[in-house]
Amino acid sequence: MKNTNKNIKQNNTTIAIVPFMLIGIPIITALALIFSYNSDGLNGLFTTISKLVNYSGFKEDGGWHFRLILVLPILSLSYYVGFTMLKKHEVIFSIQMMKYLLMVVFIAISSIFLMGVGWAIAVYLIKAFSFIHLYGSPFDRLSAITNSYPYAKSYDLLSDYLWANIVVFYITLALLSITQLVLSKTIYPRKIEPFFSEYMSDKANFNKKSEGLKSSEDELEELGYRLSKMKTFEPSFYFKDSFTFIAKDIENKKPVYINDNKIVNKELPHIAIVGASGSGKGVFSQSFLVQMILKNYPVIAFDPNEDEHMMKNLKNNAEKMGKKFHWINFKNYDTPQINILQDCNAYEFKELTNLLFPALKIKNSDGNYYAQFSRRARGLYEKEVGGVKCMYDLHKKVFEKYGEDYLKDDNGNLPQFVQEFAEFASISMFKVEESISIAQAIQNGDVIYISCPEMSADDEITYLCKAFFIRILQIIKSRDLKNAKHVFLFVDEFAEFVNKSVKSAIEQVRKKGCTMLMNMTSFESLDGIDTDVKGSAVITTVKNNSLKLIYQQPHEELSEKASKMTGEKIIKVERNHIKRNEAMQEIDQVMETVQTSQKTNVFSPTMLANLPAKVGVFVGQGLPRLVQTEVLKYPKDTQLPTLLEAPAYHEEKESANDDSDIMGAL
Repeated sequence: MKNTNKNIKQNNTTIAIVPFMLIGIPIITALALIFSYNSDGLNGLFTTISKLVNYSGFKEDGGWHFRLILVLPILSLSYYVGFTMLKKHEVIFSIQMMKYLLMVVFIAISSIFLMGVGWAIAVYLIKAFSFIHLYGSPFDRLSAITNSYPYAKSYDLLSDYLWANIVVFYITLALLSITQLVLSKTIYPRKIEPFFSEYMSDKANFNKKSEGLKSSEDELEELGYRLSKMKTFEPSFYFKDSFTFIAKDIENKKPVYINDNKIVNKELPHIAIVGASGSGKGVFSQSFLVQMILKNYPVIAFDPNEDEHMMKNLKNNAEKMGKKFHWINFKNYDTPQINILQDCNAYEFKELTNLLFPALKIKNSDGNYYAQFSRRARGLYEKEVGGVKCMYDLHKKVFEKYGEDYLKDDNGNLPQFVQEFAEFASISMFKVEESISIAQAIQNGDVIYISCPEMSADDEITYLCKAFFIRILQIIKSRDLKNAKHVFLFVDEFAEFVNKSVKSAIEQVRKKGCTMLMNMTSFESLDGIDTDVKGSAVITTVKNNSLKLIYQQPHEELSEKASKMTGEKIIKVERNHIKRNEAMQEIDQVMETVQTSQKTNVFSPTMLANLPAKVGVFVGQGLPRLVQTEVLKYPKDTQLPTLLEAPAYHEEKESANDDSDIMGAL
């Protein structure tokens, strides 16, 4: 906390240079000109100042006007960036050099114009001195110098020149100062700061180490001090057309942005949001997804937690943009809603059924004998999957074409795959005559909101929800990128959806114009998943392909691992040594302080374990930074959406005399 106050004091001292320049440089220049005028020993000084004044145009009435207009943009931007925007940044050496370079540019150009004012003052005084006759006693000379007549006469002769080059100049400076203040509060924060933020982030990527004097205890104390100054804000105030707002940097109180060119160029990584329940994951996710809707991008959300606020917020903004909001609810499975197959091809059907039906796995046991009949039956379904209306329609098509007996195993029983497929196909939610096209909804820029069941449950609905997630990933991967819209896929409780196909898709869909927002309690939650892929491999994949927003990690082991992801810094550790005499008996009254350097994590485990709600650490774009997120508001009268309903499957009545029991398995 002491270090923070010291930095502020230094910055105030730096800013005080400007008023000193306005007064001091003209006076010093005028005195230098007066003493060097007609002085052989100081002729070089006079010549140098004279040449500099030539650049400013102060040797003629108002000659500085055009020259000031030419350099005004440089002065304005260098002052804003050097003296205002970067004054509180603790950044890497190259950025500090840029800051000081801009300050030097501002001071150098300003000094030339202010020296011109000093020239005008010197011209006036030298002219006045030409009317003063210094004869007689010292008192007579003092009386002559203080007499107003020579100064009045000099003013009469030079009044136009003095007004044009001193009075008008300072009036212009006052007006420009007001304009600069307005720009620094309006246009510059919106246009200039995002550009420099992106530049600093790119630079910082080459320098992952920072220096400081902070231990865990110091960080907690400083965090408390910073948070006491923290104010709530409305996220929408920082929304921009060409940049995506992430959060507010607590260090410098400036917004953190992602350049939307990364979306256009398919360079935007996924975003992993980790934190304890209630830490703020949903707060960030809503703000981010709403921005994507407002930018006309399609959004798909999988929500196992019934987040009513997110649903209403996304719905409100989708309607504002004239986009459709499709609400699919797996908990309301008695209502026909969606064709889960979505015109998949044979390969995609095989991938889906591998997830849904464990009976298809090749086993190194006697069970493989029966599994082969399931795989053979699945092959028939693969052949007939084209053009079907839903799972039920596919099942009916296979039975009508091949007959029940053809599907049975050697014992005269239907394979387990056929029996389970029949059960899934009979669920009303998926037994539809026609359905919305997910691919078309994505291309239209619509919002698709999926309310998921209890994802840890081991039942048909949960399996089908996970299969639907895989099907959406398949649709995204199979798109033609030429005209495809970038799609944003939000997955809450991400660990519950992970399997081998999802791990593979994390790497693939980035190249296919899809950014995933993966919410989870911690990265380690992926390590305990009961699935067909190693959790450690998924953790590595997620970390390597994502920006990370880390909220509170209250458990010691989790905070330790999260702390390592923030990178390393060098801290200077001071140790005091008491010098003793040679006999080691008497203690000399001398203290020796020894400084040593050691590596530590940028944000300590203690700090991450004690982060308050809506405060996190943003990692992956430049140096890690402590950020604040806030709730994005929506109208209180916003209603919940209407559930998506599809026409129920139209089943033709079978003849009573039909000998074949084709649909008996249904």
